[in-house]
Amino acid sequence: MALIQQDLVPGSGDQLLTYDTDTNLQWMNLTVTAGRSYQDIIGGFGRLTTRHGFQYADGAQISELCAHAGITKGLTEPALTPSPNDAKNHQGILTLQGLMNGKTFHGVNSVVTTRGIMKPPAPPPNVPTRILGTIRLQLSLLNHTGSHAESEGPTASPQTGDPEICSYLVRVRPVALAAKKRPARRAATKRAPARKARKTGRSR
Repeated sequence: MALIQQDLVPGSGDQLLTYDTDTNLQWMNLTVTAGRSYQDIIGGFGRLTTRHGFQYADGAQISELCAHAGITKGLTEPALTPSPNDAKNHQGILTLQGLMNGKTFHGVNSVVTTRGIMKPPAPPPNVPTRILGTIRLQLSLLNHTGSHAESEGPTASPQTGDPEICSYLVRVRPVALAAKKRPARRAATKRAPARKARKTGRSR
């Protein structure tokens, strides 16, 4: 089980995908969608939901991704209570933010956050009201106990983008194109070696 960076455009080195080997899912880099509204994404921004086949991830898929990175606080244990898993959890958030980006640094309290819209239960109305839920990862640089994940509830508008809010987009890893089949070679029929004629010598 591992999280691996991959290219969206094969061979380009863009490293815009995070591939979860356990679920066979590819996740779009969060920075790509930063500041873009839900309607922007669904409407075809970057051809992410059309040509590239991405869709909004639901809360369960995002939680599973976080768990595979080693994040526990805010998922399987309380977000802010000291835990024996604090160091591992902090490292998990650091790793996932490093892979998927979308980071915002808050100097006042020395935390790095990533925030992403998750799939709504039903298509939302096209309104500027903050009705969409987001998942927030917080990396506390001064106190590892404060590093955690949380569901923020209705914090994003379907119509208006926010520079600090991205979108969690996911797809099943596409099957690689089959290699061109080479024409089958006919199996050579081995002929039995010709037997040498025996010399029939008459005894004299």
